Amino acid sequence: MPVRAVLRTLPIIGIGVYLRVIRPWQLRWGATDDELRRAMPGDELVTRPTFNATRAVTVQAPPSLIWPWIAQIGFGKAGWYSYDLLDNFGQPSATRIIADFQHLQAGDVVPFYRGIGAPEGVGLTVKAVEPEQWVLWWDDRTQDTT
Repeated sequence: MPVRAVLRTLPIIGIGVYLRVIRPWQLRWGATDDELRRAMPGDELVTRPTFNATRAVTVQAPPSLIWPWIAQIGFGKAGWYSYDLLDNFGQPSATRIIADFQHLQAGDVVPFYRGIGAPEGVGLTVKAVEPEQWVLWWDDRTQDTT
């Protein structure tokens, strides 16, 4: 097979491998089959989602110890506990519970970023919350069916 033909088919093969192997893994990263099948809070709000992913991580601690870390997530708050250089413009994520960010409620904005030309509160809105159980972040562009 000529080298040119091989070079032309490599991107197609790469895309095929990504779509058949890597992307499905990314969309369910860490989630069990049971978690993929079960109903989640907010499922009733969007009957035909344009994007659907269930990702999970198991933490060996009671919800009362995990919830304070989740309640304070967001840019300019405690950060994202992720790649701070990318997700937090180099500002380190919090390493402690911050009392000012512990009162998460419906209507709050979980900020993605603030920057030049970016209005305050660019992020997802908290649609509903059950402390120590779950939080439903809502994209204002998503049609509300309630």
